[in-house]
Amino acid sequence: MMLERVTEQYVSAAPTSSADREHVLHRDYESRSCTVLRIAGTFKYATDPTTEVLCCAYAVDDEPVQLWTSGDPVPAEFVEAETNPAWGVAAHGAHFEDAIERYVLPPRFGWPTFPVEKQVCTQAMALAVGLPARLSLAAIALELSNRKDAAGERLMHQTSKPRRPHKDEDPTKVYWFEDAGRLQRLNEYCRQDFEVERELFTRLPPLSAFEQALWELSSRINTRGFHVNRALAQAARKIAEAAAPEIDAEITEITKGAVTTVSQVARLLSWLREQGCGLENLSLKTIEKQLQADDLSLQVRRALELRLGGAQAAVKKIDALLLRAGDDDRVRGSFRYHGAVPGRWSGEGLQPQNLKRVAASDLDAAVAAIETGDYQHVKAYIPNPLLLLATAAAQ
Repeated sequence: MMLERVTEQYVSAAPTSSADREHVLHRDYESRSCTVLRIAGTFKYATDPTTEVLCCAYAVDDEPVQLWTSGDPVPAEFVEAETNPAWGVAAHGAHFEDAIERYVLPPRFGWPTFPVEKQVCTQAMALAVGLPARLSLAAIALELSNRKDAAGERLMHQTSKPRRPHKDEDPTKVYWFEDAGRLQRLNEYCRQDFEVERELFTRLPPLSAFEQALWELSSRINTRGFHVNRALAQAARKIAEAAAPEIDAEITEITKGAVTTVSQVARLLSWLREQGCGLENLSLKTIEKQLQADDLSLQVRRALELRLGGAQAAVKKIDALLLRAGDDDRVRGSFRYHGAVPGRWSGEGLQPQNLKRVAASDLDAAVAAIETGDYQHVKAYIPNPLLLLATAAAQ
């Protein structure tokens, strides 16, 4: 009921489907950057000053595909789509196109931007009917006549990131694969990718008015992001790093050298089996469930506790938090609409929906202790400080 109330204001204003649009502008961008998209996230990628758009394949409805490259004038179709309320725009993974149109193209080329209520995402449409998010897999599942260009995709990954400097080049500068042959091949790949996306659009049922409004709300949340305490996260990371040698030394002693760090999953699983504790994995849920058993030896219990509160797991979460936080200390794009089959959101990068409940009765006091960045001080105050670190930084 709460979700229905939240989205009601958007449902009434949203079109019932993409079919209600007079025309739909389809578009797909190819870009390059010193930032790695899958690691930093869409927002940090789009706001990185090294990010450039190499080309854009686009077309209105079923018209022939056209190609824009850097230096060309803004296509008239984009201006019409921006100003005409009867037009919509579509893309696969529309959050990427939206970010490029917010942060890269307007300041450099005067490019139009599109409000979220104009947008349709074929990735969201695919997820809503249980199809894979990846364009290539969705095309295979639906047996589309157009498919991803595998060789072109390899080239795309090559041109999208800096290449290594040659022996006679300045190693401090950035170099790209940008010869005419590769760029022409990239243009062809972009055109083919576009055709796959457009065919997918025609084959998938549109989101219902409610689901479209829900996707729009999700997009607004991802664009706004949530605030993180950067100073607290940096202090927490310092504590986790200080704790690592102590934890590894203890698990080495417990296992008599069979395991020397808590990150050695295969070794730890093997040692546990030798102790009569056969676990299939060392996931958080598995360890927490096993620790509820009454028949664990002291050594096995302590080894599992060390793995559960391991410093490296805390550092990874904190690193992801800091990496994805913008200059305004907000993390954006962390939720994927319909990411799980039942329709729930899933996480991107940071996995904020998987944060544990804070393990402290007095959170303010715990935060104040962590802010010192002093592991010994925090350890004296909190029996197992590392279980707190990965959650406190987002408070």
